[in-house]
Amino acid sequence: MRVAFIALLAGALTSSGCLVVTLQPAYDDQSLVFDETLLGQWENVEDGTRATLDRGEWRSYKVTYVDRSTTRVFQGNLTKIGSSTFLDLTEMRGADPGPYLVPVHGLARVTIAADTLTAALLDYDRFMRAMSRKTLGRLSAAVDDRRNAVITAPTAEIRRWLAQPPADAFAAPATFTRKK
Repeated sequence: MRVAFIALLAGALTSSGCLVVTLQPAYDDQSLVFDETLLGQWENVEDGTRATLDRGEWRSYKVTYVDRSTTRVFQGNLTKIGSSTFLDLTEMRGADPGPYLVPVHGLARVTIAADTLTAALLDYDRFMRAMSRKTLGRLSAAVDDRRNAVITAPTAEIRRWLAQPPADAFAAPATFTRKK
């Protein structure tokens, strides 16, 4: 479940915009979890995207995402909020992109059952409507120059919101299967 999420999220993060991202992570040191079942190679047979999840530093994942034209590498951190599991993805750290680039976090709700992973991103259209109607509750957000919705709230507020998100907060999930 988490791998599909990673691949879906990675796909969204590699697109040219129209994403919901956060400035702060959805996890803190106390809420990080590591699930061995995410490790391995995953594929979405519908669109041919692939994700490889390897063990990263400490309790993180190194996520390599490949689509038809791009290979991207992310650091993934898994967190539980209530009964849901979320994967928080950022571009790999290590290279200094300069002082004017701010790393953002992509969030996906993931589930895993046997060799199937599903991943659902925050629904961009729904989020933009909520921003314009000012119905985000305690979440603060802005729109960047690429038209991404950027949640600017602190981690604690993001976690509170994700604990009881609106029923339509997430887009339709993508499904991935484990490659043997």
